[in-house]
Amino acid sequence: MFFYNWPRNFYYYPGLKEAVDFVKKMGFNPLRSQFVAAVNIMLFMQKAEWEKKFDVYKRWGWSEEEIFTAFRKHPWFMITSEKKIMAVMDIFVNKMGWEPSAIAEQPILFSVSLEKRIIPRASVLQYLLIKGLLKNKPLAARAFTQCEKSFLQKFVNCYAEAPHIMKLYNEKLDLSENRN
Repeated sequence: MFFYNWPRNFYYYPGLKEAVDFVKKMGFNPLRSQFVAAVNIMLFMQKAEWEKKFDVYKRWGWSEEEIFTAFRKHPWFMITSEKKIMAVMDIFVNKMGWEPSAIAEQPILFSVSLEKRIIPRASVLQYLLIKGLLKNKPLAARAFTQCEKSFLQKFVNCYAEAPHIMKLYNEKLDLSENRN
């Protein structure tokens, strides 16, 4: 799979062996697609950039083990820009009240659109919590990764205030459309 998708990596990148060895030491299974993703990320990311992002996550309270575990779950989270990391963590920790370690367990959250998914959906969930319509804080990435139809069914259309909630959701989506 690696050779098929990125054949030039075999002759352009002398650090391929080191990247493969590092990823194997981290516990990736070479037969899984996550292994290929991790190797590519290690090849293309400068060491200084890796360390900077590592430090950003540590500033949010993640341990080294949490960062490595998140990388094993979803390697692509390490290519997220520092600006987006800060924005995602701010929303989930400061606005939603999640623990940083809960986000470390769900690194896929860094791969979804901040403007088109996280902000509108977080607004809906916050509204539902404030109104006492949700019994527990949703600590799962599912509300942010599921398709729009499923999200609307589970968190908007099933409530009597659905028109108001939908208006809130659409306002946040419209804001994201106007930014682009």
